[in-house]
Amino acid sequence: MEGFGSPFRYLMDFKREKQNMSYYVHQVPGRLRVRIPLLRHQPVKCEQVVDTLAGRRGIHKIKVNPLTGSVVVNYDAAEIDEDIILNILEYEKLFDRTQAVTCVPRINQTATRAGKTVSRACFSYLVGKALESNGLGLLAAFI
Repeated sequence: MEGFGSPFRYLMDFKREKQNMSYYVHQVPGRLRVRIPLLRHQPVKCEQVVDTLAGRRGIHKIKVNPLTGSVVVNYDAAEIDEDIILNILEYEKLFDRTQAVTCVPRINQTATRAGKTVSRACFSYLVGKALESNGLGLLAAFI
């Protein structure tokens, strides 16, 4: 049963890491979410982010949550991309790309571990079935 519980352990590790990280970036075309610790409980800094991004071509909506330090930017991906938005925030000293974490590496790591676990389970099942029907033939194949 250990193999089945381990994906949940990885998910809990990810949630714990996410709570402790300083900068976090999640992006899908047309939507950028950035978590900036500098903004937590700092309404003046939050207004600075809105003022910095408002009126830029391609940016449609900016939502800042001063409680969490989260910024969500809805934009037209044909006019502006996430790198430009992050560069603007970085230029204004509101974001530090060197400390930013994305979810992609963690998802890849978790998917790799899950794949290995499933592969082991399938192999064990197949070996068990082979031994059930003709254990001696499989044993001879290994020798």
